[in-house]
Amino acid sequence: MHLCFEVDNIDAAMARLKAIGIEPEGEPIVFQEEDGLKSGFGTAVAYFQDPDGTNLEIIAPQGPFKRKNS
Repeated sequence: MHLCFEVDNIDAAMARLKAIGIEPEGEPIVFQEEDGLKSGFGTAVAYFQDPDGTNLEIIAPQGPFKRKNS
């Protein structure tokens, strides 16, 4: 199990995390049509751990999953 935080820009979020000493568990994963999804192409996710070792995720949704600003 892990917590997930929605961000508008995965690259900016990754840069902020790295600036405070949090290293991600690899580069962001960007979902493509060939991944077998019905929609949401371009959605990016990245994983990291907090100082206590809790698994965390950031996600920048695209397509129908993207939240509309009100």
